Amino acid sequence: MGKKAGNRKHSKIDALDPALRETVEQMLLSGSTYSEIVDFLGDNGVGISIASVCRYARAYQAEVQMLNMAQENFRRMMDELDKYPDLDTTEAIIRLTSQNLLTALANTSEEDWQGVSVDKMLREANALVRAAAYKKRVEIQNQDTTEAGLDAVKSLVWEAMAKERPDLYRQVNEFLNSKKQDGLEAR
Repeated sequence: MGKKAGNRKHSKIDALDPALRETVEQMLLSGSTYSEIVDFLGDNGVGISIASVCRYARAYQAEVQMLNMAQENFRRMMDELDKYPDLDTTEAIIRLTSQNLLTALANTSEEDWQGVSVDKMLREANALVRAAAYKKRVEIQNQDTTEAGLDAVKSLVWEAMAKERPDLYRQVNEFLNSKKQDGLEAR
């Protein structure tokens, strides 16, 4: 029975002692040649071919690139949140995704469009719009709930004040009415 697609292959370097593997990875990042890495591992009792080091290097570099991209996206999201303190992470993600999508669309050549499934592109765009609309709807529902709760509390306070402290109720009511009148006269 064959291997499932998507399973990561494990090389000799993956099985090395963690300290030795980290040294190999640092050598890869610092630009050491595959021959230098083979010699280093040989000096440490590990026999390996240049081709094996090359395969490991390709996979490792892909992982490093993916990690760098994730860190850059996270940094950009944090920059958006710093620029707009009232923005939540969902909005920042939607903004960055939209920005990246527009950049990708602007940089897509005519040949690249030939291989794009219009249905898939529309589904993806629709999913982005639905996510933004859902978030907005939840914000409105939360705001309505908060306002209803505040109205209920105000009503309870006014009723209790009218019963227990009618003098205070009358003073506050007169104060509010005068401010309301001042506001109308200022217009």
